Amino acid sequence: MKKLAILIFAALIGFSAAAQDAKKTSTSSSSSKTATTSTIQKVVIQTNGVCSKCEALFKENVPFFKGVKDYAYDPKTSKMTITYDSKKTNPDLLRQQISKLGYNADNVKADPAARAKLPACCQVDKKPGQEAGCGHNHSGCSGHGNSGCGGCNGHKH
Repeated sequence: MKKLAILIFAALIGFSAAAQDAKKTSTSSSSSKTATTSTIQKVVIQTNGVCSKCEALFKENVPFFKGVKDYAYDPKTSKMTITYDSKKTNPDLLRQQISKLGYNADNVKADPAARAKLPACCQVDKKPGQEAGCGHNHSGCSGHGNSGCGGCNGHKH
């Protein structure tokens, strides 16, 4: 009987030690997940996209760049906000990838061969005051809205 009590006591100590090890492993893996979360970064990149075709091309490609978690593009400013995992990519690589699509990305100029393959509307350089996709500067137009003006030969935007 004494041997049975000692055997049960030893088994309880063994199970208790195993449970403590499992708890430590669980804690270290959850702290590892926290460290991974802290590698998520954001960058805003100025592009020279000018129209809805540019926006569509970005939407079809940028979310699939390695390390990209999320992306948003503002067609009015041609700025792209990219959320990425800094363990997998960095802003310079993202700019290079945008350049390979045929667009400027901050100070990285568009790849000339890729730019030449873009639709003609996407190859127009956007100027201050120019509406997206229009190809004309409307900074001097007086409140005509989207109804057109002499600079656009009356077409709607």
